[in-house]
Amino acid sequence: MIEEQYKRGKDIINYVVYRSKTGAGNDEVLQHKIMGTTETAHVTLHPDGTVNFRIKRCKKYLEDAIKSNLMGFVPAPSFRVKQFLSKIRNKI
Repeated sequence: MIEEQYKRGKDIINYVVYRSKTGAGNDEVLQHKIMGTTETAHVTLHPDGTVNFRIKRCKKYLEDAIKSNLMGFVPAPSFRVKQFLSKIRNKI
C-alpha cells in the first residue's frame, strides 16, 4: 500500500505498509539493508500494537536509525514514518 525509501551512504531504510494477514488493519515495517542488498534487521508494528524486532544479521544499524529519527538519511522522514518511530521507540 505504501513504500518509502531512505538512504545514507550505502545504508537503505525501507518503510512499507501492507494489509495485515493476522488481523484487521495494516502492518507497518521498517527494514534496514546494508550495502543496499543485505537485510540486517526489521521492525514490524501490527494493528494490535504488538512490535516485533527481527534480527537477520545485526540490530545495531536499525536500532541507531530509530533512536536518531533517521538522522542523516535522505529524504527526511515523512510524517507517517515519524509517527511510526514514536510508536515503536519505547518498545524495542
